[in-house]
Amino acid sequence: MARLMSSLTTLLSVVVAVSAQVETASKKGTSYVIVGGGPAGLVLADRLSESGVNKVTLLEAGPDTINNQLLQVPYSYPLGGVGNIWNYTAEPDPNLAGNAPSMPQGWGLGGGTAVNGMAYCRGAASVFDDWATASGNQGLAWKSIFQDFLEVSRYAETFDANYEQYVNKSAYGNGPLEVSRISGETGFEEPFRKAIETKLGLHEVDMNDGDGIGFDRGIASIFAKKRTRSYSRVTFGARAIARSNVKIIPSAWVTKINFNGKTATGVNYVSNGKSTTLNADKVIVSGGAINTPKLLQLSGVGPRAQLSKLGIPVVQHSPEVGQNLRDHALAVIELLVTPDILTLWQLTSNTTEAAISQQQYAQNRSGPDGWNNGFVYAEFRVPDSVFDGINGTHYTSMPADRPHVLIEFSTVPFINLNQSAISTWASLVQPEFTGTVGLKSKNYQDNPVINTNYYGTPADKRAITYGYKKLRQVLAQQGVKAKTVEEYYPGAAVANTDDALYKAIQGASFSFGHPVGTVGLGKALNKRWGIKGLQNIRVVDSSTFPFPSSCHPQAVVYALANRAAKDILEDDV
Repeated sequence: MARLMSSLTTLLSVVVAVSAQVETASKKGTSYVIVGGGPAGLVLADRLSESGVNKVTLLEAGPDTINNQLLQVPYSYPLGGVGNIWNYTAEPDPNLAGNAPSMPQGWGLGGGTAVNGMAYCRGAASVFDDWATASGNQGLAWKSIFQDFLEVSRYAETFDANYEQYVNKSAYGNGPLEVSRISGETGFEEPFRKAIETKLGLHEVDMNDGDGIGFDRGIASIFAKKRTRSYSRVTFGARAIARSNVKIIPSAWVTKINFNGKTATGVNYVSNGKSTTLNADKVIVSGGAINTPKLLQLSGVGPRAQLSKLGIPVVQHSPEVGQNLRDHALAVIELLVTPDILTLWQLTSNTTEAAISQQQYAQNRSGPDGWNNGFVYAEFRVPDSVFDGINGTHYTSMPADRPHVLIEFSTVPFINLNQSAISTWASLVQPEFTGTVGLKSKNYQDNPVINTNYYGTPADKRAITYGYKKLRQVLAQQGVKAKTVEEYYPGAAVANTDDALYKAIQGASFSFGHPVGTVGLGKALNKRWGIKGLQNIRVVDSSTFPFPSSCHPQAVVYALANRAAKDILEDDV
């Protein structure tokens, strides 16, 4: 009862504080209004307010996530995330035989970092050098943005990890975001790693020091000692919210950006059923690769023909807004595994295992509740010969450090079934295809129209088929087979021919939750984060990526926002 009363008191204080914030912000205005409380928005709120000079208001459509225990405990993230996402579904994709991929996005303070699988990876250095060229912003080149990676993150040693892993500790700094190794193993990591070494000939690397090709035992955004999620709400967000010049307002859905001619003047938002106008000297949109183009288009910034068709007055014809959507689509092979593998099913449906793991975690933060359900991945290139007879230049011309395919496993079943299962997958990390994000209507409550166009070129189809085939060969190695009861999907009856495997790929391809590029630097944006043709408005989030990073992007969003904050402060002196 005491704990319940304490929680209610805390909740009441948060509600009162939020109400006071709404009233103050609406009356007085602010130096910067940041739309979106994900990793980019919270890094910006922290960095832009540090001097105490700027008044910063951050508006987040979703709730505060800090008291959601299912999100804080690493193993349970697939369960806690259900209530903290924008539950988007893309249009039926003809490249997937008409299947419509789910496109969930983080909803709440922390954004995607509150609900993701906590993988922390930067990827190939050449990606960032090419970003600098594409955008004209040399601060995005690897040697420059590496400093931002150091400033936002720190590595801490895990207390109970009983396995060997290569970690290049010089690649980590002393920033607010703590990352660590996983504190134990599910039982599938070692056979999977050995199979990768045997079949693909890859060696172990730390994908956070600029390497892009090899296998990695995985670094995760988990606090090393207390084994809870380390994410933007409890790091950068906690720092910012403690300052008197910062207002962070959850459950505040921004419906429109306001303009006077070509100059942004603030936003309209809805909170608790009440619509409020907030004036601001500068507007920064950080809603992510789906919600940022949606809001811009609702506000009259986007392709003229599309906006006019919906009766939205055009503020700025910006044809690249909502274009160039890329995502790390993943194609699944699902295995039923032996009872000794600690899968999510074991931890939720096997009462004995669940009780043991809960007791371990409660006593000293040990055991699988402090893990993120298995995490080993590998990245490699597709041989040039695979593209014979078609235009494969997109892949064959990439710098030598740039991978094409990622393979990974998780004990979270992507194909739902009531048995102990492992999901493995192949994903294109530098795809050629692009999709789009548009509007269904001018009603802000309607979901956007998302066209994924997964595997949308002949070269993409060749690359994903090659990667899927290689994954199946890895899973056929003896060590993995000893832990496998059955290949549940696509099933042993499916032949290893390209045609049969591509049909299997079409039947079980999902979004990795990594959409990027829809308001890209060097396209919709100038090199200093501003929308071309407009004043006092910037975009900083995953939508600005000129093209994808070569692995899980959360680490990159943190660093990118840190770099953008430096640029903004320099330009706004």
